[in-house]
Amino acid sequence: MTALPQGVETDHIEFPAGKIRFHRAGGSGPAIVLLHGGGVDNGMLSWRRTVPVLAVDHTVFVPDLPGQGGSRPWHGRADQRTCEEALRWLLDAWRVPDATVVGMSMGGSIATGFALRHPQRVRGLVLAAPTGMQARLDRHLFTYLLVKLRFPGMLWARAMGMSSALTRRVMTRGTFTGSQPAADLESILDEVRAEVRNRGTVFSDWQHGAIDRRSMRINHLPHLDRIRCPTMVIHGEKDGIVPMSASQEAARAIPGAMFRWIADAGHWPSREKPNEFNALLREFVNAHP
Repeated sequence: MTALPQGVETDHIEFPAGKIRFHRAGGSGPAIVLLHGGGVDNGMLSWRRTVPVLAVDHTVFVPDLPGQGGSRPWHGRADQRTCEEALRWLLDAWRVPDATVVGMSMGGSIATGFALRHPQRVRGLVLAAPTGMQARLDRHLFTYLLVKLRFPGMLWARAMGMSSALTRRVMTRGTFTGSQPAADLESILDEVRAEVRNRGTVFSDWQHGAIDRRSMRINHLPHLDRIRCPTMVIHGEKDGIVPMSASQEAARAIPGAMFRWIADAGHWPSREKPNEFNALLREFVNAHP
């Protein structure tokens, strides 16, 4: 188990459907909530390199979304609506009236949906390679079948859990697609293998609920003009999972939103290019304290 960054505390809250683990750092300054992606992700996997940078002058909360990381077991589907409700429950439990919400990939979809349903509770919004912004995916039917059949995700997870070489191949060819490996790649691979063994699948409940046969059930794009809080959309130049054009279109649809891209980065810029990613986050929070 990789040690937590200095100053990070871990706790959990029990809800009727299960527990939600969260990490907290800082303790002074405005609240920031960091939401991780789906599949084999969890709070510390996405945000390990980001938390110390923000905790200097903010109170940082990093939950493991339902069914992932330490938020297991979870009874029932951990889909878009469930994750949105979990975020509302957590803010209430933390006694945080409003926060800047940062979402990576699936976390970007959760953050967007939450901002649309509860605008008074989102002071600022940062979306990094967000999902849920397209009517259809590339190779949509193929992806739908992989997720719908379920057993491919379970077999893939089992193979990755048994083989460090396969995990490396999957991550470096699918997620970290920049020309230079992440500086702490070995640690990331260990964390990914631990999560995939814990979950038993490489797919999330969000994917099961969001992808229909012919189109996406979750597509925030037609509603983004309702978002009024300061917003930044960030995307890796070489992202092979979510096309940059989807993030660009989302940024154009949100009034006043900024779009930033990170050169030579794939789908997980917070771990592949943490210095560049964190600089953009600091740009945003400094401009919108």
